[in-house]
Amino acid sequence: MINTVETELLYDNYNRSVNSLRIQVNAICNFHCIFCHMEGTERSMEYMTPEQIERVVQVAASHGVNKIKFTGGEPLLREDIIEIVKRTRTHITGNISLTTNGVELPKLAKGLKEAGLDRVNISMHAIDEYNFHFITGTKKDFLPIVQYGIKAAQDAGLGPIKINFVLMKNINEDQVDGMIKFCAENNCIFQLIEFEANVEKEHSEEYIKYHVSLQPVEEKIKRQALCVEHNPLHNREIYTVNSEFGKVKIEFVKPMRNADFCRHCTRLRVTADGEFKTCLLRENDYFDIKKALQDQDELDNVYKTAVKARIPYWR
Repeated sequence: MINTVETELLYDNYNRSVNSLRIQVNAICNFHCIFCHMEGTERSMEYMTPEQIERVVQVAASHGVNKIKFTGGEPLLREDIIEIVKRTRTHITGNISLTTNGVELPKLAKGLKEAGLDRVNISMHAIDEYNFHFITGTKKDFLPIVQYGIKAAQDAGLGPIKINFVLMKNINEDQVDGMIKFCAENNCIFQLIEFEANVEKEHSEEYIKYHVSLQPVEEKIKRQALCVEHNPLHNREIYTVNSEFGKVKIEFVKPMRNADFCRHCTRLRVTADGEFKTCLLRENDYFDIKKALQDQDELDNVYKTAVKARIPYWR
C-alpha cells in the first residue's frame, strides 16, 4: 500500500525543482571500470539500513519527490536490495529504477519487479570481449552474463531498459553502430554518455586520454532521426532512428561544460553512508542524514537545507 499525502516540490535558489533522488546503496562492485566515479564518494562506508533509507524516501516524498534511482557500486550485490525497493515503493507512486552491470539480474530480476522496481539501466560499454574486459577491469568472461541479464530483465518486465555506454577515445568509438544494432535487436534504449570529470580533473592524464565529444556522433544520429524527444532531466535529447532491425531510441547524456544540462537538473543524491550530496562533480557538498534519522522534523530540515544548497556546476 502506497502512502499518499499532499506534497509540493521544493526549489533551490536557481529555481530548479527537486523531484527525484539518486540513492547510492553500497560502494562495492564486481567490476572495476576505468571511468568509475563511485557516485562522487571516495571513502569507506557504513551503509544505511533499509529502514533508514525508507525514512529518507518518506521525507523526500513529502516534498514532491516521486522518482527514485538506486546505484552503487553495484546495488545488486546488496543482499537486502529487494527489501529496499519494497520499502521505497510504499512511498513512491512514480518511477523506481536501478543502475546495474547486469550480472546478478538473472537471479534477481523477477523479485525486483515483484517488489516494485519499474526498470533498469544496464551498463555495457563494449560489444566485444577484449574491450569489455579492458573497460571493466575483469578477467572473467562477464559479457555473455551481462547480455543474459538484459534478457532476464526483459522477461521480468523491467523496461524500458536503457543500455549505458560511456564513449571513450580510441576504445569504443567504433562500436556505436554495433551497439545501435544490439539495442534494436533487444528492444533497448541506447544511452550514450560523455566521459566526465570536474574542473580539477579536466587536465588529468585519464581525462585527456579517454574523453571524446559526443557531438560528431550526435550530429550523425540527428540526420538520421525520425523524431526528437527530450528527457526533462538535464534536457537530454532522445532520437528515434530506423535500423535494419527496427526502430531504436538513442539518448545523449552530455554533462561536460553544459550549462543547459545543469539548468535542468532535478535530482538530489544520497550517499550509501547517509549524506545528501547536491552534485556529482562538486566536492565538500555533503549534508549528514544519519544524525537526524531518529527525528523526522530534523531530517526534514536537513533535506530542505540540502535542496537550497544546490548550485549548478556549469553556469
